[in-house]
Amino acid sequence: MKMKHLLFLLSILSAQTSTQFSGNVHLYDIHRLSDRSIINLPWRIFRLNVDHQRGDFAFNSTLAMEYKIREDDSFFSSSDPQEFTWDLRELYASWFTSFGEIKVGKQIHSWSSVDDNSPIDNINAYDYYYIFNLGSDRKYSSLGLTLDYYLNNTKLGFYYSPLHHINRLPINDPDFPIQLPVTPRSSQMISPKNPDEFGISLQQKLNFADLSFTYFSGYDRLFSLSGTNVFTNQFQTVTVLDTVYSFRKTDMIGTGIVIPTEWFVIRSEFAHFSTADNLDTLDIQHEHPKYPNVYTDIMFSHTFKTKAEFYQVIVQLETELPGGIEFIGQYFKYDTLSFDADNLPDVDLPLLEAGFDPYSVFFPGMGTPLAIMAPEVIIMIFNKSFMNEQLLIETLFLLDQATYNGTKGNGRLIELKSTYDLSASLKLITALTKVTGNSSLDDNYTFNNMVDFSHIRFELKYFF
Repeated sequence: MKMKHLLFLLSILSAQTSTQFSGNVHLYDIHRLSDRSIINLPWRIFRLNVDHQRGDFAFNSTLAMEYKIREDDSFFSSSDPQEFTWDLRELYASWFTSFGEIKVGKQIHSWSSVDDNSPIDNINAYDYYYIFNLGSDRKYSSLGLTLDYYLNNTKLGFYYSPLHHINRLPINDPDFPIQLPVTPRSSQMISPKNPDEFGISLQQKLNFADLSFTYFSGYDRLFSLSGTNVFTNQFQTVTVLDTVYSFRKTDMIGTGIVIPTEWFVIRSEFAHFSTADNLDTLDIQHEHPKYPNVYTDIMFSHTFKTKAEFYQVIVQLETELPGGIEFIGQYFKYDTLSFDADNLPDVDLPLLEAGFDPYSVFFPGMGTPLAIMAPEVIIMIFNKSFMNEQLLIETLFLLDQATYNGTKGNGRLIELKSTYDLSASLKLITALTKVTGNSSLDDNYTFNNMVDFSHIRFELKYFF
């Protein structure tokens, strides 16, 4: 047995090794159209990828530097000279076996049939600061283990993580175009007791199409309202309401299909979600987060025990139009199939509204991040290359098709973007983005909040 271990070790040491370095430097400048002021959002100014392989083993890592412009008054609150933070985007090991591949570590996955906005690709959480980016740039890596098994035209994937991964949200950031309805304190959040997450994916290649079936079980990436506590002092003369938030347990079953033809490619995905909040009143009770010595008693606690089913569907069409124009179109929609919650009882307590409807604050906590903008959207992208592909012109249309209390949304985001190759490794990007809302709807309408995000931006990217 020792001799076998020694031979195995020698085979690893004698195997050919290779190490590859790549990355980019990204300079970024973005100004509002309304008053030419800077939209001060963070961006990844530097990225380094290191891929090392020795025989059947590989180690992959991606390190990024995130930069945000320093505010004028920053030194009045902190003397720290640093204006950047490091982000270890990926760090994982791979083992290539006779039947497939095993990976363990921090990874960014892709379990989807469409290019972006997939409702079934739920392993990774999302970084909302990069929600308008494409591909893996807007994903957060998840720490876990994956196994891919290949048999002829069949691929079976398995994922497991002992951790719960949540979205990165811009908390109280006025420069971010989409505002959260509420910003909870950490003391108001209840984390899952058993945060294990796992998923199974089956992909099958056929003569006419590629099919996929996916199951994922985990906890929501976005928080949701779970219950309320009414605190009082020892004399019960003053009451204070405190809301509690948690992450619902959600199971997803999804399917996808890719149909390539001579003239176009159709991609589509459908996902069904079952979500439930099983916390009881004892789970949500805690001492008052700010004044535990003043508000010493809990007069009343209530959990909503929300249960719901909803779906998300997306259809994508790719084709080449006359004149060498590449077209990508997507239609996305989500809707609630069923909803049930324990309404507030009819109690005579200050600050408690017995008529409050929990469905009014229900929102999918898993699925595509596109749902945060609108429940029904059409996206159209037109690309055209010029000057022997040295210049690329892209036009994007994002059109809200949903109806809100009988009023059609009609919100729009339109972007005109050019990418010019100054050299083989240096690109200049210029983009003009215009957002239009709807004056017939109030400020809660997402596109009305985004109007001030209309901007012009300049990017310079150097790849190495």
